Amino acid sequence: MGILALLVFISVTVVMNVPLRRPISEALLVALLATALVGGDPLHLLGVGIWGALDNDVTFAGMAFVFMGVIVAASGLIERLIEVFNSVFGRLRGGAAYVSTAGSAAIGLVAGSTAGNAATVGSVTIPWMKKDGWSSARAATLVAGNSGLGVSLPPNSTMFIILATPAAVGISAGDVYVSLLVAGSYCVLYRMLVVFYWTRRDGIQRTDSGHVQSFGRALATGWRSLTIFVGILIPVVLTFGPLFDWLASESRVGAESMDTISIIVWVPILISAIALVEGRKRLRGRWGSVRRAIRAEAPQFATVGISLFAALAASEIMSELGVGPQLSAALAGMSLPAPLLILVICVVAVVVATPLSSTATAAAIGAPAVIAMGSVDVPTVTAVCAVLVCTSTEGASPPVGAPIYLASGMAEVSPKRTFIPLIVWFVVPVIAIAWLIGMGWLPIPG
Repeated sequence: MGILALLVFISVTVVMNVPLRRPISEALLVALLATALVGGDPLHLLGVGIWGALDNDVTFAGMAFVFMGVIVAASGLIERLIEVFNSVFGRLRGGAAYVSTAGSAAIGLVAGSTAGNAATVGSVTIPWMKKDGWSSARAATLVAGNSGLGVSLPPNSTMFIILATPAAVGISAGDVYVSLLVAGSYCVLYRMLVVFYWTRRDGIQRTDSGHVQSFGRALATGWRSLTIFVGILIPVVLTFGPLFDWLASESRVGAESMDTISIIVWVPILISAIALVEGRKRLRGRWGSVRRAIRAEAPQFATVGISLFAALAASEIMSELGVGPQLSAALAGMSLPAPLLILVICVVAVVVATPLSSTATAAAIGAPAVIAMGSVDVPTVTAVCAVLVCTSTEGASPPVGAPIYLASGMAEVSPKRTFIPLIVWFVVPVIAIAWLIGMGWLPIPG
């Protein structure tokens, strides 16, 4: 019954979200109810699912990251961070494009929205890139292509959705966070190499250094913005690596106590606190606008909270019905070699992510994709990261990616001019990166 429950969950989610055009949160709630009906004892299964969802810190973390994004945006921290990046990359050939890529990565670390990433970074860097000699089409292509860093870097709601599936049983959110940080870094590095190549191919020259602050001056005025990374570093070193091992010894804190530290709970708390302290001067006298921003995000809080709750509850029901062992046994009967199976999974994930959002894609095929990779001995954490990298193409997949139209509008160029470059420079290479991660040839922790 487990596989049938999974198929019902996927089918109802996709039908509600695509042909019926219902919000993903509503689609997942209906799918939860449909899944509970499969087992023959819906009240018992719903009880199991609801209790498991309420007892999972992923539900809190998803909404905490939305709150964190509001606070970081209101504090102006990202703008000051971009100024520091500009002082580093601004004097290079194509400096504006490097800053655009670094800015997208920085925003990807605090907010998982591809459209929000494109809108925030594009509004600053697209005019700057055009002024430096980049074509409108190239500027729009880069911003739309980089928007996927909101999904390939932690944290994001897509990651939480997959963590809520039965495929993620036995792995910790902290392990996935650290591993996805490394996997996303490969995506950032690739994009930096693309900018390097484009700069020389398009003959982009250096920016007039008179318009770029020195690194010392930028650091003197904006060094506090770099403390945002402390909010990531502290939970990471306390949950992973030598310091964790040292503190986990019985003669010190102990493994049981250290295991209670949740990276996905403490990252948003610390970054929000840092943003409030770092941006206190800008926020002084503007708390009314912050409250309005939080109220404006209320629908997003509801969407994330309901979606995660429904996905977690459905995951508990599917686990109760034995979906993991059943699906693994079914996949074991397939005779595809591991490289081909992993490639097929990556391509399917990208194809599904084209009409759907990355969140809906994770809800629809995240669990089967991770379990399928596990059938050829891909570690679960690695499989989760490979699938997340694939779904990050959502914003760069023509013709429906919202960032394509946002970036094209800001660049004043026809979206159609970005379609082929996006496929060639971002969609296909990201599939390759995900495949290499799944094969273990691009190593990640876990």
